[in-house]
Amino acid sequence: MRWSLISTLATAVLAVTHARTATTTLAVGLIPVSARELLTILRATALPPLRHDIGHVLHWSAWRRRHQAIAQACHRRWNNSTATAAP
Repeated sequence: MRWSLISTLATAVLAVTHARTATTTLAVGLIPVSARELLTILRATALPPLRHDIGHVLHWSAWRRRHQAIAQACHRRWNNSTATAAP
């Protein structure tokens, strides 16, 4: 829920900023700011930098593969139990 709330707030900030700059930049002679450019500005000013060091990437990869293996085993177990219970 936390990430969906942050995404919703970020979208609202981008929409409001885009609406405000679309009307003010035309008078200056600039084109309106795109959503992608606003996101880049937001990342550069407000969001912490992303972690891309090798330790973090390897940890995330191991966690993801472990999570997928557990999900696959649970899915297989569920399918086997429902297949034997079905008439």
